[in-house]
Amino acid sequence: MRTEDVLTKLAPWRQRNTRNAWRASTVAGDGSRTASKFSGLPWLAPAEVWPMCRECRSPMPLFLQLDLSMVPAQAREQFGDGLLQLFYCTSCDGGWEPFSGVSLVRVVAPSLLAAQPSRATDHSAFSPKLIVGWTLIEDHPHPPDHDALGLTYDYDFSVKPMTTRLTCNDPAFTADGIRDDELAEKVGVAEPGDKLGGWPLWIQGAEYPNCPQCRQPMHLLFQLDSNDNLDFMFGDVGTGHITQCALHKDVVAFGWACS
Repeated sequence: MRTEDVLTKLAPWRQRNTRNAWRASTVAGDGSRTASKFSGLPWLAPAEVWPMCRECRSPMPLFLQLDLSMVPAQAREQFGDGLLQLFYCTSCDGGWEPFSGVSLVRVVAPSLLAAQPSRATDHSAFSPKLIVGWTLIEDHPHPPDHDALGLTYDYDFSVKPMTTRLTCNDPAFTADGIRDDELAEKVGVAEPGDKLGGWPLWIQGAEYPNCPQCRQPMHLLFQLDSNDNLDFMFGDVGTGHITQCALHKDVVAFGWACS
């Protein structure tokens, strides 16, 4: 079967697994202490000091702050409310694992935000960018997520060029002898770059952390890419993901991977 015929038959699968995601529109600047932004001065509780890395004890600069009450309505229903914050240590080598000591990601409860914020020493590391709007995009599951969605690829390397056998559960069909070594990528890939929601772009395999409270896999809240809105590279051009538990919306994690 030709790749074009496979993609036609997979149209219902692709439509069912398409998700909305949003790209941030930014302008240079910091805004208020509770503003949505990349870097800059975060909101901190009245007596709170700037968050420190648990490994090297260096101040961790703010990477992202997001007022969840100001994101698009569809995302607000999914992610809840509060102020999402990610602090990340730029001094330590590593820190790719979720719940690592070299990052702090949290959701500050809305009831706390009325308090006068701390005047802790500024440890910003990048030029701040204020988020002023969102652009809707369609996003598709990356190949490492295809198997969990009922789509499997079996590769035959004994022939030149190699062939692929594709099996889909819904709609149910099997296609043999497909001569296209980029078949999975043509079926669907996640959007690169910084984005709210959608599907994770996995550099290696799918690495959803489990919620420590209910042990259920967490889902993508925000993707942070190397050298997009922040002039920072995760490892060797890696991609980071803030994930959230669907049941316990105050449980969030950050991890990244590179090639």
